[in-house]
Amino acid sequence: MNTHFPHRPSVLWRLFAAAGATLLVHGASLAADPVKIGYLIPLSGSATASIGKDMSRATHLAVKHINETGGIKALGGAQLALVEVDTRGDAKVAMTEVERLITREKTPVLLGAFQSGVTFPATAVAEKNRVPWVVDLAAKADITERGFKYVFRPTQIPASGNAESMAEFIDYAGKTTGKPAKTVAMVYENTDWGQDMANTLRAKFKAAGIDLVLDEGYPPNSPDLRPLVLKIKGKKPDVVTVTSYGADAVQLHKLLAQMRVGSTYVGSAAGQIDSTFIPLVGKDIASHVYTTNGWAGYESSITTPFAKKFWDDFVAAYKVEPNELSVSAYAAVWVIKDALERAGKAEPEAIRDALAQTKLEGTDLNKLVGYDIVIDAKGQNPQKRYVMQQITPEGQYRTVWPENLASKSYKMVWPAAQP
Repeated sequence: MNTHFPHRPSVLWRLFAAAGATLLVHGASLAADPVKIGYLIPLSGSATASIGKDMSRATHLAVKHINETGGIKALGGAQLALVEVDTRGDAKVAMTEVERLITREKTPVLLGAFQSGVTFPATAVAEKNRVPWVVDLAAKADITERGFKYVFRPTQIPASGNAESMAEFIDYAGKTTGKPAKTVAMVYENTDWGQDMANTLRAKFKAAGIDLVLDEGYPPNSPDLRPLVLKIKGKKPDVVTVTSYGADAVQLHKLLAQMRVGSTYVGSAAGQIDSTFIPLVGKDIASHVYTTNGWAGYESSITTPFAKKFWDDFVAAYKVEPNELSVSAYAAVWVIKDALERAGKAEPEAIRDALAQTKLEGTDLNKLVGYDIVIDAKGQNPQKRYVMQQITPEGQYRTVWPENLASKSYKMVWPAAQP
């Protein structure tokens, strides 16, 4: 028996060595470095802060869901880690923070920053540093019209697409009900986004033969919009289009109701879909508001376990229902996840190349957002579309156009009932 002893250590050593190698492999997998995402979003300091918080909630939830389901499998289960920055709605703050995120935090990909006036200059800093940026909801056309190679916009389209939907719906509603709008007052915040919206609406109304009786921009975060509402009232328009973020939209709609302007109001998928809008203006005022929306809502979209988990977890965590802003923010993180899986490495150039080849069609994510995500040569997703929703007396958003996505449980009221 002793003749076998000398061989035992080598056998045992081989066994231990093999087991150790296995443990090292698994340990490396478990200890894979997290992938940082530099996330810029307004959380304070401007009328967009409430929207920024809505989007931030959904972005964090997406990271949580991705990490809980195994992280980035192509990177050994690496977890995503948000490095969140409050831009305060200030382009200079954002540009400085982008430099910091790239040079000090070493983030290989950036996400944000919601506002066009912030996103437009900040993405130029990322482009200069050759770090990819996924735009969540900024709609200024020029963001993806500059020939940049590192800027991608998968869950939003230029503001012109939003404005086209507003004008087309007003024409559709008039023809469908036999009660066409003959006059429109157009008010908008005087920013890149607001001006882009106004330029398209102006042209569309002219082409449709609708008389634009008021065409007026205003400074965002205005403390008193009463003079503007008095101008609207004096024109007695059939329809008022309102392109405003949270606090401004709330102030405008309250004043429009208090001064009994008596028009139908069509919003632009901003302040009117902010989660604070209905609680702050009240259901009576909200029930005469239409708004475009980049998301068709619960009835049309929560049709899969993936979508239901998003909805249920969001409501449970934040005690409010998701809206287009939160859905788009949630989806943008999954687009980054998809790119990382295909890139196979957390390096800016590899992520950029993967983002440029993005083609998500027919997936659970596409069913949630309501459109395919295919990035074109400009870094844009031409598949994104807007719907029109009416806010019901019960305070619910119901899709009324286009007809193929319209709610089956709600019938459009046009002109809208007045409070």
